[in-house]
Amino acid sequence: MSWAKILPLTGILFLVSFSVFPQEAKAKSASYYFDKGEESLLNRSYKTALAQFNECLRIDPYYMAAYYSRAIARDHLGDKQGALTDYNIYLETKPLDKEALFSRAVARFDFGQWAMSKEDFLNLLKLPPGGGTNMVYFQIGREDIGASKGFTTSGSLTTTYFNYLGLIETKLSDFTLALHYFDSAIQLSPTNPDLFLNRGIAKQNAGDTLGAKADFEQALQINPDSYMASHNLAVLSVASQDNELSEKLLTEAIEKNPNLPFAYAERGSLRMKTGNRAGALEDYSDAIRLDVSEPEYWLNRGIIKEQINDYRGAVADYQQALKLKPDYEKAWLNHGNALVKLNRVADAIEDYTTAITYYPEYALAYYNRSVAYHRLGKKVEACKDLTKAIALGMKVEPGMLAKICADK
Repeated sequence: MSWAKILPLTGILFLVSFSVFPQEAKAKSASYYFDKGEESLLNRSYKTALAQFNECLRIDPYYMAAYYSRAIARDHLGDKQGALTDYNIYLETKPLDKEALFSRAVARFDFGQWAMSKEDFLNLLKLPPGGGTNMVYFQIGREDIGASKGFTTSGSLTTTYFNYLGLIETKLSDFTLALHYFDSAIQLSPTNPDLFLNRGIAKQNAGDTLGAKADFEQALQINPDSYMASHNLAVLSVASQDNELSEKLLTEAIEKNPNLPFAYAERGSLRMKTGNRAGALEDYSDAIRLDVSEPEYWLNRGIIKEQINDYRGAVADYQQALKLKPDYEKAWLNHGNALVKLNRVADAIEDYTTAITYYPEYALAYYNRSVAYHRLGKKVEACKDLTKAIALGMKVEPGMLAKICADK
């Protein structure tokens, strides 16, 4: 089971800071632009805030508070690297600022800097409790587009620190330590369904399928509307070959949140396996509607179209997959297969060759190119490719070898 398909609730996006701004007009000094930037942050006008903090720091490069506030603006605009640079500058002078340290820890986690994020969260655990401000955070899952849950750093965030440390150790494949942190978090917050979800993921990755199932079920017991618990249970049931239960759970996840492309794709894959092509086609179309940037969705919809003899539609989907991922050898192979069915055999050979270029040990591509060469009467090339496919582990009928390699 791939990590990407078992989905955790990660955590935190910082959004709003309650600051009191003077009402009187100010000279256009660094502090003037800083206050304007804070106002823009409060109004969630992050591009404007970024420009104002830039101007503040142009006037006074040592206005340290502006680095922290600019980091927040950059984080919201998706500039994780820029945000981390600003957090680092600010924390050089304010290493014990819990709010900034927490923000950097989350940004490092989001940026995939697991070891450095872990260091920040461990340092946060060492700091004395309290001392937070009125900064409001919103705790959401990465795939959640519904209501958010707010909390402030003036309260205890120990549970959140343990949760993140568990997620980090899961990413680092230290599942024993991950479970330790999730156990600690659950001991502090035993009614938080997200903690059971994340512990279930760690157990799943550690090979404890039964333990993972129990945690996902516990998450659903606490929060029956948890689409992620339904989804993750469905993934487990797919692995156990319980197709009926898998489709039921995936359908429940979709009903709880109909804006999840990966849930439609999971169900589409299951329906492909069970022969429900119409349902699979509908599911992959929904997944593409929600996320046009995932090449696998286009590939799989193309495969379904090819199976129902819509070869031109299949070619179009494979081409879209290749636009998104030019080195996608499976898409090149399938594109070539569809072209063969459209009697464009020479063009198909070019596709198989491209697939082999990206994956030199692609036995199926050699086999298919061998068949295509044979159709064009190129016996030497056909036999050579078939021999190569067999050498790479491809099993072929003895009669096939005799047919293609005879009188070469």
